[in-house]
Amino acid sequence: MTERAAHLVDEGLPRVPVRQWVLTVPYRLRYLMAWDHGLSRAVLGVYARVLLDVYARGARERGIRDGRTGTVTVIQRSGSRLNLNVHFHTLALDGVFSDAHAGALECYPAPPHSDEEVAEVLATVRHRVRRLLGRRGLEPSDDTTGRADRFVEDSPVLAGLVSASGQGRVALGPRAGARVRRLGREVDVEDVRSRGPRQAHVEGFERRR
Repeated sequence: MTERAAHLVDEGLPRVPVRQWVLTVPYRLRYLMAWDHGLSRAVLGVYARVLLDVYARGARERGIRDGRTGTVTVIQRSGSRLNLNVHFHTLALDGVFSDAHAGALECYPAPPHSDEEVAEVLATVRHRVRRLLGRRGLEPSDDTTGRADRFVEDSPVLAGLVSASGQGRVALGPRAGARVRRLGREVDVEDVRSRGPRQAHVEGFERRR
């Protein structure tokens, strides 16, 4: 992974401003994405298109026609506690390229995004992902009461472990279902609902830059 990152920096990314965007999703959707790689790619496609649209629209508003940017995303499957947490780390060229004189490309850096713009990005991602899931007969809600789960039917033990890991709960033994105990005074960031600078959270979806 280190070699791949070095190659990306040395050979892949142009010498322009780069911004990291991070998207996390509700527990139930993480669970589904952990099993279904096609679904992961589809959710990533929705997310990437929203980011590309944001940069292109912002460029048009500044009078830059046909501006385009690019993104590179790493799908991370675990959180800092090694718990299941399928989420996306995306590097976006923080601006757009457009034709300049003599057919050359010129980079136009994007201005800083406001908290309101980040919240709008998240709302758009959430809306489009929910439409995607609806077309596939799925539902991102964490409430799975009474819902058939083909993963449980296929591999009940593994499905139980995956579900417990995704929710930060003990899977087996006398404390099954309880929250995993943690050492030290570090707060559980997944319980934080603060809308800090350029961060937004709604129904398990979270976007930050």
